[in-house]
Amino acid sequence: MKLEINKAWVFMPYLLIAGVAVMRLAIGHPFNFIPVFTCLLFFAMTRPRREHAIPFSLLAGVDVYLTRIRNGYPLTGDHAVTWLWYLVAMLAGGALLRGKSWTPRAVLCSLLASISFFVVSNFAVWAAWGMYVKTWSGLGECYIAALPFFRNSLASEMVASALTLSPRQLASGVSAQE
Repeated sequence: MKLEINKAWVFMPYLLIAGVAVMRLAIGHPFNFIPVFTCLLFFAMTRPRREHAIPFSLLAGVDVYLTRIRNGYPLTGDHAVTWLWYLVAMLAGGALLRGKSWTPRAVLCSLLASISFFVVSNFAVWAAWGMYVKTWSGLGECYIAALPFFRNSLASEMVASALTLSPRQLASGVSAQE
């Protein structure tokens, strides 16, 4: 079954991305409970690729502002990893979810985005910052220290994907086509 988003929902992806940006600016990233990747997946599955620069630029801009201006930290290589994962999520959303029946696939994409981001971003933190010794033990400590944040991130992504990407939730805005 192929699904098509109703034209009335054209602004929903923009509202979700703007909501994520505003929440990050207003309250930071409390306990990693903001579903960034689900919102990026939803944007990519509902909007054409030519519009992907909009959420990417907005979220990367928020990251730069929060890091440099609000917190006074330098930008490092681990930020590039975060931005790369924004692009990966949008490419996956467009390639794997656009125009298809998406419930299991969307939840799987959100799950994979969370897990892969946890693995790659914490490796980047370990490599870029001097917080952990550069040994296997130090890398393990980095991952262990990040587990509470990962749990919350995973929970927020799963809840958001069930609510945002589920055809039942979008029933009034989605029409099925065989």
